[in-house]
Amino acid sequence: MKLSVIVLTHNSGARLAECFQSLKTIDEIIIVDDNSTDNTLAIAKSFAAKILVKKLKGFASQRNFGLTAAHSPWVLFIDSDEVVPSALLQQIKLAITRSEFSAYRMKRLNYFYGRAMKHGGYWPDWQTRLFRVDAFIGYSGAIHESPKFKGALGSLSENLLHYSHQNLSAGLIKSAYWTKLEAKEFIKAGHPPITWWRIVKVMVWEFCYRYFKKLGFLDGYIGFIESLIQALNRFFVYQQIWELQQS
Repeated sequence: MKLSVIVLTHNSGARLAECFQSLKTIDEIIIVDDNSTDNTLAIAKSFAAKILVKKLKGFASQRNFGLTAAHSPWVLFIDSDEVVPSALLQQIKLAITRSEFSAYRMKRLNYFYGRAMKHGGYWPDWQTRLFRVDAFIGYSGAIHESPKFKGALGSLSENLLHYSHQNLSAGLIKSAYWTKLEAKEFIKAGHPPITWWRIVKVMVWEFCYRYFKKLGFLDGYIGFIESLIQALNRFFVYQQIWELQQS
């Protein structure tokens, strides 16, 4: 049974080779690139990947666009900072030979600052990424996209590895970009006027949720830093909502 993999990229040269190396036995690799200016496309060509270029307007539209170029009966969606270990790849290849499920989810193990996060709401980070094409309807949602499909959902036991931000500057750059998009989505949905106490409230709640309720403190110093960054992300979102409302 053949399998296509769709990888979203944007200036992904730092980690893309490792991602592709883990997928080297896949039948077809397709990238949907958001106008990269680094060596992303050169790396993709070296792995004989099919290259599609589309300006990013949301993850859902990028993934759906990539699907139009797939020629296999099954498709796997992966991000450029993710790695598919050999054990997971073997499970995937076995899963697509079966007929009882039309989609599969897998546990994603997130690495922040080089450490695997097992608390703070990051584990198990279930991701539904493997689909039988004839049962797949598509992704929806501008920021936190979700897939729709027909049929039953199965689960794989092996982990998908996600190497997210590995230093503070990379994390803040990522936050600045995505929180702006999230703020715009809130505005489109008619978010009520922002007050200063609302901003303080969401920041405090987010930190306490991550660090205490979701046991982020068990991940040590990294758990504290990540809980703090997520609280800061809430500030970025709500501050930008306020700015858009003022304008």
